Amino acid sequence: MLGRAFLAVGILFVALLAFAFYQDFNRPYVPIQQQYAARYGADFSVGDIQQLFPKVQVNGNFQVERCITCHVPDAVKIGPQEAARRLGANHPAVINDAVFAKYGQDTLICRPASAAAAAGASPSPAASPSAAASGSPAASPSTSPRGSSPGASPVPSSSPTPSLSQGAGGAAAPLQCQDPKATPYYVLDVNGHAVTDPATGKPEVAQLTGFLPSQYKGLGIDETGCVICHNGNRQATTEAGAHQNLVPNPFAVYQNAPQLYENSCAQCHGATGEGLKGPPLDDQNRLGFFNDDYYHRCIFAGNLGSEHLGSIMPPWGLKHLMSNSQIDLLVHWIRLWQQYTSLP
Repeated sequence: MLGRAFLAVGILFVALLAFAFYQDFNRPYVPIQQQYAARYGADFSVGDIQQLFPKVQVNGNFQVERCITCHVPDAVKIGPQEAARRLGANHPAVINDAVFAKYGQDTLICRPASAAAAAGASPSPAASPSAAASGSPAASPSTSPRGSSPGASPVPSSSPTPSLSQGAGGAAAPLQCQDPKATPYYVLDVNGHAVTDPATGKPEVAQLTGFLPSQYKGLGIDETGCVICHNGNRQATTEAGAHQNLVPNPFAVYQNAPQLYENSCAQCHGATGEGLKGPPLDDQNRLGFFNDDYYHRCIFAGNLGSEHLGSIMPPWGLKHLMSNSQIDLLVHWIRLWQQYTSLP
């Protein structure tokens, strides 16, 4: 009996060694690095995992990111401007004033002026099963050098940047729409109607804000890393692992997703995902546990799928009320509610 136990332990040990050797020799990022080196030169050690340490601490610690292993292995050496150029057209190089003014957490997300005008006098359109917003990506911010004026980056409007500066009496000034022609999104009740603030008699504004924390303002992408915008797994070394719960184009998500979410989801899940008739979507435990495939299935199949069988969740995809691209857009919108500090 003892001999069999030793044999089983020996086999397990050999299997672990074989797996370790396989992982060492089967490095899927090496061909990608070789292609990169052939195009730009090998100013890094091909075959090694390249790491970047963003300058902002997470939970009191500096977190390593390995995303650059495949994308820009020499990002730290070449700097943010060249790294942005190699990543593709319109990729920002720096979280400058213009980028932060549009996507920072001090920025209120409002309807585009054209959508606001179409809404007419109504403060908030009633929830509708039709998905009017398009899932097509919009133009991302253009590249600008570190410390340069924000003229080359996306300038949202000529109105002042909203901030949480102290107002009269020491109270924080409420966030405002950057474009005076735009209107904010409003808190909705379970019937899809805007909730009125009893103190002011006006519709209650939903505090939908950008995703960039203020401590990243002014940093180049060689100092911020990738995960702050794109989510994903910061330490994975395989494409499947690194791209889990990835948001490929967060800027397009913030331009196209809010209206689609309000039209289709807010009356059950709340304007900011806080939950009403439906479960909360901003719950950090749920976001940390469920992957994007789960959220896609839930939206696509709704109460006809195994996860929400018999619930009030509409089967948006099965009933052809939404396209797959629109469902992906909503999944990315929900994913961006996951707090950066809780990401793997």
